[in-house]
Amino acid sequence: MIKMGQKWTEEDVYFLQKRIGGSSLSAIAKKLNRSETAVSLKLKKMGLRNTKKATGLLTASELAEALNVDRKTVHNWIQFHGLEATSRITCYERKFVLVDVHSFWEWAKQNQEKIDFRLIEKHALPPEPEWLDEARKTATEKKIKKYKHWTTKEIELLLKWRREGFNFNDIAEKLNRSRVSVERRYARCKLHFE
Repeated sequence: MIKMGQKWTEEDVYFLQKRIGGSSLSAIAKKLNRSETAVSLKLKKMGLRNTKKATGLLTASELAEALNVDRKTVHNWIQFHGLEATSRITCYERKFVLVDVHSFWEWAKQNQEKIDFRLIEKHALPPEPEWLDEARKTATEKKIKKYKHWTTKEIELLLKWRREGFNFNDIAEKLNRSRVSVERRYARCKLHFE
């Protein structure tokens, strides 16, 4: 049952402060058993607005939602493709990965082949950079790279070419794959055969 007209306790305020930037307004309201309006008004009284705008940080889930991609895709970008993120522990010892919007846009400019900009609603992640409108237009012209499963033949060639002294960049070009993909596959093969 939602609390109506009840005073905010110290515990409620503490919980709210710990959740800012780590949870959506609706999730915070639900945990506090209050309406989103009540939580929003309390944030305003505390000198804060929406959780995203208050910190400039987004959880991986919030970023994925804005980009219309799976949350695992965002975590993959963080782990393997250089997207900067910070971890934050909130109360209940729950860990969130947070991404700064400005850092995301800088990363996105350098990694445009990974993102389908047509799927990003206008002003979903403000402030939008100037180059984004052009990227949305050209997104229809280019193909976004999707994961391509490795064939047995490709793995055999990878191992053969590494034994022959080819570097990862050369192999990636020959196989029409990214250098990162080739390195990861080679590392898995080495573990498997050792």
